[in-house]
Amino acid sequence: MKQCRAKTKQGKRCTGTANRSGYCFTHNPALADKRRAARKLGGFNRRTAARVSGEAVKIETIADVLRLVNAVITDTWEQENSASRSRALLACADTAIRALQSGEMESRLAAIEAALGIGDKTQKEDRNDE
Repeated sequence: MKQCRAKTKQGKRCTGTANRSGYCFTHNPALADKRRAARKLGGFNRRTAARVSGEAVKIETIADVLRLVNAVITDTWEQENSASRSRALLACADTAIRALQSGEMESRLAAIEAALGIGDKTQKEDRNDE
């Protein structure tokens, strides 16, 4: 690797890697137009695309919660690494764990009710109360 032959504002040699011209991207005079275009874009290309959905999120079951958490994790994972991103991912993981535990408890309760023969009776009584 060749070192860029340009000088910094402090008078030291640039530590960038030179291309065939002997200059790095930042100092190569022939690449001024490309640098200008890159500066114009700035951080625009670093943003994640907005998720477009046809309908609002409706949470009625544990599965709905897990779908939402997984969508948030996917969107958050694509963002730039930061402390707030890490906190958001940990909060999503915590929510997912609690949803999975609740779903497991619901399954166990349904199995117990079915074994005792009381699950269907309770549901019928709930429907009659409405």
